[in-house]
Amino acid sequence: MALFPLQIRLIAVGKLRGAMWLPAVTEYSQRMQRYIKFALVEIRDSIGKGLPEAAALVEEGKAITQLIEAGNYLIALDREGKSLDSAQLAQMLQKQIDAGIRKMDFVIGGPVGLDQKIVAKANLRLSLSALTLPHELARVVLLEQLYRALTILRGEPYHK
Repeated sequence: MALFPLQIRLIAVGKLRGAMWLPAVTEYSQRMQRYIKFALVEIRDSIGKGLPEAAALVEEGKAITQLIEAGNYLIALDREGKSLDSAQLAQMLQKQIDAGIRKMDFVIGGPVGLDQKIVAKANLRLSLSALTLPHELARVVLLEQLYRALTILRGEPYHK
């Protein structure tokens, strides 16, 4: 049973293709299940399928839009978004829980990012780093940081 009254979904464009990413995503996804209800939803990427990049982003945006539920707190990962340290991420989660938010969707785009319509809909634009990260690595970093934030909220020793 989850310790926090929160459901988090990570909506990610594309399947993990590198064997090095999957074990980390699986590990942190399982760890988070102790604290919250968590789901990873992967949508098909459209880049490299014969469409210009702009058209592919629009297609991916449509697929993401179909998954977003009204009332969910939407967080788009965006390199120009707000940077938070681990403690601030934990505080943001607690603030949303305290405000009655029970469902959050984090969205990570594919190799060329997110459709700007999704970014514009977001309640929060979050940047993981000023560095450009591969979208697979961004997924791992986000999951680890969410897990870390949950341990901070519980006062557990994982965060140093």
